[in-house]
Amino acid sequence: MFFCNSGAEANEGLYKIARLHGHTDGRYEVITTENSFHGRTLAGIAATGQKKVKQGFEPAVEGFKHVPFNDLKAMQAAITEKTAAILIEGIQGEGGIYPAKPEYLLGLRKLCTDKNILMMMDSVQCGFFRTGHFQSWETILSDSNSDGFQPDAFSMAKSLGAGLPMGAIWANESLQDLLGPGTHGTTFGGTPLVSAHALKALEIIERDGLAQHAVTLGSHLTKRIQTLIEAHPTVLKEVRGLGLMIGIELAEDIPAFAESNRPASVQIVERLHDAGLLTIPAGARVFRLLPPLNLSQADADEGLAIIEGVIKELS
Repeated sequence: MFFCNSGAEANEGLYKIARLHGHTDGRYEVITTENSFHGRTLAGIAATGQKKVKQGFEPAVEGFKHVPFNDLKAMQAAITEKTAAILIEGIQGEGGIYPAKPEYLLGLRKLCTDKNILMMMDSVQCGFFRTGHFQSWETILSDSNSDGFQPDAFSMAKSLGAGLPMGAIWANESLQDLLGPGTHGTTFGGTPLVSAHALKALEIIERDGLAQHAVTLGSHLTKRIQTLIEAHPTVLKEVRGLGLMIGIELAEDIPAFAESNRPASVQIVERLHDAGLLTIPAGARVFRLLPPLNLSQADADEGLAIIEGVIKELS
């Protein structure tokens, strides 16, 4: 483990691990996916598979390329003698809440092992029990013959510190000595205050059964939203996600949004904010529900009522 201050910093550590791992053989490229998001440092922007994030920051840091998500053949075709690693999210968050398919994860693991390249995962948003397990791939592969699936390295942050700034990298034993004094460092990573706070959060998650709570309450939210979709198909198209990581996709050409050229996702988020519910957009037509793991049933239903009221207005 290496502790830092944020997800962007944790991902920077992953890029360094990839380059150090491949340095002797002249390998430095990291393949990521379209619609991915990996942070707002210059390397994070280059790793991110979204044009809007890159605008104004050209020229991009070299060594990154992007392929479609959940497309194993595209990933395989993109690998060259320069490829050091691949990096994916278990669930694309900023990209619109798209989970990786079980066969995709297992296929990537085999591909990376066969090609001697690193399989790295960005778990900043989708990790830390948000999907009902410690990491999203455990949820995705829970019904599969995963055969002890494990990436070579992954990043964590966001809820890891329960509101205080904490990021982290985990790397397997074969990689654990790549980063050291002179190659990487941190000023405030893993401080006693933040570490104590994170340990208390883990204690509460276990004590209160919040991992299972994320699954139960997430299922409740998803079912209620599906009912809304059936009642208002001209406004809502689809709901997807795992646990308490939920994306709600809007229908196309909603008349109430026609007068503005801003994305529909931004417009509905503003309406929800005005009504008293904090949500965030993902892409052009998706808004996200990422509530705290200890969200109560009553508060969830209050939030659902706000969403229903706004949807009825748009309908």
